[in-house]
Amino acid sequence: MAMPAYTIPNVSDALFNSLGHLGFQRFAPHARLRPWIQCYWLAQQHQLPTATASETVYPDGGTTLVFNFASDLPDITFFATQTTGKMIFRGSVNRMGIRFHPGGAFQLLGLGMPDVIGRELSADDLAMQPILQLRDQLAELTQVSQRLMLIDNWLLELANKINANTGLIQQLLPQLILTQQPIEQLSAHLPISRRQLERKFQLEVGFSPNQLKQLHRVKIARTLISQRPEQSLTDIGQDAGFYDQAHFIRHFHRITGQTPGEYRQRKMSQIYNSGKP
Repeated sequence: MAMPAYTIPNVSDALFNSLGHLGFQRFAPHARLRPWIQCYWLAQQHQLPTATASETVYPDGGTTLVFNFASDLPDITFFATQTTGKMIFRGSVNRMGIRFHPGGAFQLLGLGMPDVIGRELSADDLAMQPILQLRDQLAELTQVSQRLMLIDNWLLELANKINANTGLIQQLLPQLILTQQPIEQLSAHLPISRRQLERKFQLEVGFSPNQLKQLHRVKIARTLISQRPEQSLTDIGQDAGFYDQAHFIRHFHRITGQTPGEYRQRKMSQIYNSGKP
């Protein structure tokens, strides 16, 4: 199987412009996998500039499978983050990750979110033979390109084996996130009831449709704050889909633990301290 063209996506790059000290990069999955996989990411640095570094991780409904190459046999951890948290790095960093869209890990790995949401699970906890086999195969490779090819092909084989198709959740996400249409109106045109839709979201995503909508509006706002530091926060809130400033501030603070103004100040400080314009 031919290796896909790995390129760093342009969208949301501003969210990661302060992670140069971690050697952070993002890579696009094969086109067949894009309904379920947001990106692959790499954090590789032989020596951190400080003894310990931490990065804030914000929930957006997605999940992550992380490979830590600190030892001969990589440690594998599955993260289904429900709240804002911290990822800690010490000494040298050599990690890769698969970032799943909401519902992606359910579709490709068969992981029901009620069993994993809010938890950090090791490969042994997951007890999935394909993941254990992938761990053993990754241990034999040293080049980033080889590891990316292996992971991409592994996921493609999983998708082909289960004959994966874009599910209802993946089809609905763009409408759910980008429109102001209430859930009642969206579900009125679906072959299932609203109650069935809510249950499907809880099983596959771990959040209700409304919760996921708010997470993504805050994610859009974080992106816009990073990309447009001079734009007014009122305009950013409106562009992100919030109907008024109070609504914007309340949901932003509930999800990130910061007001939009505090978040912008912190991001600008990171960019300034990194020496970037």
